[in-house]
Amino acid sequence: MERILRSEKMAEIILLPVRHHSPACAYHISRTIEKLRPSVILVEGPENAGPLIPVMVHEETKAPFAIYYSYHDESGVLSEEKERYKCYYPFLDYSPELAALREGKKYGIDTAFIDLSYGDILAASQAGKGLLKEEEEKSNYNDDYLLSRNEYLKRLCEKAGLRSFDEFWEKYFELNGLAEESEKWFDNLLTYCALARENTSEESLEEEGCLARERFMAERIREYAGRKAGTEEIVLVVTGGFHTPGLRTLLGGQTDGAVKMACGMAGGNADSDSVIAESRSSGQEKSRKAGKKSGKEGRKEANSPSGRVPAKDQGVYLMPYSMEAADALNGYASGMPFPGFYQKIWAGIPESDTPYKDAVLDLIVSSGKETRRKEGYLSTYDEICACSMADGLAGLRGKREPGAYELLDAVLASFVKGEYTIATDTPLRILRKQMTGRAVGALCRQADVPPVIHDFEAQCRKFGIKTGSTLEAESTLSIFSNKKHRLQSMFYHRMVWLNTTFARKIKGPNLQLKKDRNLMREIWKYKWSAQVNSSLIEVSVYGATIEEAAISLVREELKKDLGAKESVLLLTRVFEMGLREQMQAVYDRVHEQMMGDTDFYSLAEAVRSLLMMEELGPLYGTKLEFESLIHLGCRKMITLLPSMTGIKDEDLNGCMNALKLLYQITGRDEAAYGQERESYFAVLEKMTYDSGIHAGLNGCIQGILYGSGRETAEAVENACRGYLSGTKEQLIHTAQFFKGLFFTARDLVFIGDTFIRMLDEFYGRVTEEEFMELLPELRMAFTYFTPRETDKIAAAAAGLHGKGGKDILERTEVYPDWYAYGKETDEYVKARMESVN
Repeated sequence: MERILRSEKMAEIILLPVRHHSPACAYHISRTIEKLRPSVILVEGPENAGPLIPVMVHEETKAPFAIYYSYHDESGVLSEEKERYKCYYPFLDYSPELAALREGKKYGIDTAFIDLSYGDILAASQAGKGLLKEEEEKSNYNDDYLLSRNEYLKRLCEKAGLRSFDEFWEKYFELNGLAEESEKWFDNLLTYCALARENTSEESLEEEGCLARERFMAERIREYAGRKAGTEEIVLVVTGGFHTPGLRTLLGGQTDGAVKMACGMAGGNADSDSVIAESRSSGQEKSRKAGKKSGKEGRKEANSPSGRVPAKDQGVYLMPYSMEAADALNGYASGMPFPGFYQKIWAGIPESDTPYKDAVLDLIVSSGKETRRKEGYLSTYDEICACSMADGLAGLRGKREPGAYELLDAVLASFVKGEYTIATDTPLRILRKQMTGRAVGALCRQADVPPVIHDFEAQCRKFGIKTGSTLEAESTLSIFSNKKHRLQSMFYHRMVWLNTTFARKIKGPNLQLKKDRNLMREIWKYKWSAQVNSSLIEVSVYGATIEEAAISLVREELKKDLGAKESVLLLTRVFEMGLREQMQAVYDRVHEQMMGDTDFYSLAEAVRSLLMMEELGPLYGTKLEFESLIHLGCRKMITLLPSMTGIKDEDLNGCMNALKLLYQITGRDEAAYGQERESYFAVLEKMTYDSGIHAGLNGCIQGILYGSGRETAEAVENACRGYLSGTKEQLIHTAQFFKGLFFTARDLVFIGDTFIRMLDEFYGRVTEEEFMELLPELRMAFTYFTPRETDKIAAAAAGLHGKGGKDILERTEVYPDWYAYGKETDEYVKARMESVN
């Protein structure tokens, strides 16, 4: 505990270092506040979240919850891209900051946040550093990595003989710390934090935005100390332990007051002090080397952020959170692992002298019961062995009680039978889930949340969707026969469109991929997480309800430069979401884009989607007329067809599918599509005379012309012989010609034996190396035949050489590897039969 004595013009300042989400920290914070009864409690946290404190400490607000910060860099303070940023500040029941705020309410003490706002922290950080780390999927305001990850700390864990920093922390500050006096406990923690900071370069602290935050917090502390002037007044400051030494320097070195410790630093825990002392020298040496780079010559001048970022660009809300999201093992950088386990510890501290031992026993019994239910092999004796082992490990490791790591080791040794593999890890998976916890927080009715979140909750109640758990659930919807199910499907599709990660479709019609159109039901998986609320907060500017936000985002999408394919894709999304008001606007945009699009493949995808929507329109209840758009797409594609003769090999499949699509559309209604059909065949015939036409595309066109009666089988045979009798390069292209031909007219192979003979001739003329090179193309060509047709072709090919199916089974010689395989099989079967007898 750090006391900073002031003059008569200022109150006494006491700095309390904490580790975020530490039960021992929260416990000693509560005891200290009860003992000192300060006049004000200042907590590390962005100051613009101050108005949320009454809701955070309200009796109806249940942890875990989080403050959600967002910043839209519309002013270009951070970069020219003007990107959006967000971060979370989670609170659990045992978070020291929340404990301080709750104690403040309990004793009627003023409380406040004193850190820079989120946007200002970003502005104070260098690119790729601090809260601007690009690799972070979700950014956390109170990242403890500087307190838990550096060379000194690694050395410290090695000296202590512990596997990780979290195990070190649990032993010396959680388990053993609960029995210490608060002043002694804070003294040990401050020693540890000072050494962690001493081994971090000042240059790194500046880049992380750490020093700018501390300068700002120091100013806020001075302001409050000035307001509470008096000899009996105390300003209690609760900040992350890494900041406390920096604040001590700023506050003690720039005033006329003196700095002193409330208790001697040498009076700490003997065990932990010895470990710290042994590892300090090696860590300090590396720190000194790093510090040379950040000394007077290389150190940046300390400057506050260049101007406060605009308040209008920042957002701050409270939102429910989950134990799962708060687990350090799930990527939360500031959290301790196993929040469910430590929640049990926190709940047991007031009632038990051995809260850890009680929690370990409870989890061994509950995980054993669940394992027995799923696997059926555990006994009560196994649970007794696990409890005994946990106690024994605690004694061997010098711990007052067994903790999380003794619990894990005991369950691994006592519950897992045989080798630990993915097939035997059920007990540990069950235990870890219970140690993580499943609780989801809730806010009181006075919480100021965007209306869109209220609408989300109302929709979930309407459809009976469970959001009180982070477990994934399933919904099966008969979307075409049940009106309520259709409305629920629309809700899920809107949540997907808003990118909330709440729901995902497992089965059902997929209009975007044009798959499973025959399915009449949808199967959805849904799961609530903190990401759902944060996503809804982000889109709250677009509307007060889920539907309004979805409509607004559709309008935003319409402003973009979309092609025919993208605009029709948007129409399918509106189609599924049931946004009737937007359908006509998107429909008009599709027409506009198709008029101007000159991309053949984009138009083909657009027409294919329009055909599907025309087919499903009556089921989805839309009255849009799609035929005019389909006509437009066909005419555009036919106009562009002559330019497709010289396509690349990788575009062949797409082009053949587009030709087949045009053939099907123009042939479905002669009265409506007669003109397009004649133009289509005229263009195809013209394309066959182009000497540069791709062989596969030529084969595809020849098959279409033959199938429509525009060309005879003899003409197709002549085209094929042109490749066979041409140059070596043309011979190689024969495989692609067959691929295109079989795609549209595979029945030609079974008319007489001409094509079989040409195939046989082709195989006889290419070398073995050429054949192996062409084999992928040939395999693709024959995939268009059914298995029965393939057998028929094989029989005909064998007949050309006077062979039949039985000849394959008759051999005059047996290959050595065949003989060895048969002999090995006989011996294996004989051994098995003898063992049975």
